Amino acid sequence: MRLSLTLAVADLQRSLDFYREILQLQPQRSSADGKTPDFLLLHCGETCIVFRPLVEQEGQHPALLQNLSRHPLGVGVQLELSCADLTAVRRSIERSQWPIAYELEDREHQRSEIWLHDPDGYLLVLNEEKAT
Repeated sequence: MRLSLTLAVADLQRSLDFYREILQLQPQRSSADGKTPDFLLLHCGETCIVFRPLVEQEGQHPALLQNLSRHPLGVGVQLELSCADLTAVRRSIERSQWPIAYELEDREHQRSEIWLHDPDGYLLVLNEEKAT
C-alpha cells in the first residue's frame, strides 16, 4: 500500500519556491492531462505529497471543502521529514530569513530537529538522526 497525502495551498508557485529553494527538496510541477490545473508532487520514499491549489480543491469538491478557505490550512497537520544534512538545510532557512518555530538537539538519541511552518501553515518537523 502506498500513501498519498493531498494538501491545499494558496499559491502553488510560493509552495514550489519554499520546498525547492529553502528546504532543498525536489517537488515536481505537473498536470495530469495538460488540461487540468497544475499541482506539485513531492516524493518521500513510498509516500507522495500532492500540493493542489485551494481554489481548485474547493471547486472540484464543493460539498466537502466548501469552507476550507475560512480556516487556516495547516491547523492540526504535522509532517515529519528526515534530512541527510540538516545543517545545510538550516543555513538555507537562515539565508532566506524564514522563521524557525523551534529547534531541538537531543544528544542522548543523536537527533536534531527544526520545527517551522510552510507558507500555508503546515507544521514541518525536519530531522536528522546521526548514526551511532
